[in-house]
Amino acid sequence: MLRPSDYDPKELRALTGAAAPTHADEEPDRWTQPDDFLGRADARVRAAQVEDAFLLQAAAGGASRPYLPSLPDSVVGTQLVLDWLRYLVGVGGRERAREALAFYRDVEWLDESVEDALAAYLEAFDDTDGSRLSVGHHRTSLLFVARLAALR
Repeated sequence: MLRPSDYDPKELRALTGAAAPTHADEEPDRWTQPDDFLGRADARVRAAQVEDAFLLQAAAGGASRPYLPSLPDSVVGTQLVLDWLRYLVGVGGRERAREALAFYRDVEWLDESVEDALAAYLEAFDDTDGSRLSVGHHRTSLLFVARLAALR
């Protein structure tokens, strides 16, 4: 009895005259090229973040400085503030998060009273050894600011 599993697929194709399948129209395996996959994923996330920022700006009726003159008075707003601060402290530690908030006030993303309120929230977080915040981290912070501004 002939059992196809005993034969190499190339031999079976040759016996039947069938051509080897082509995968030219398929996307390459994302796990065989992780750098490319991660690069594409990062680009998609950034594009989505920029789109979100524009949508939030439009929803808020445009943007004027400071972008966040006050914190939203809602449970959702408070949770978003805590998520943002958890992100900053997780990346840079409490001191760098405090410096970032001062920077955001200097570039008029935040009002001084908002910076003070956020700095007070920072005291509730455990300090961590973090690294220096990058441009990407600040971009993410701007998205948090835009989301918070849209909730006001």
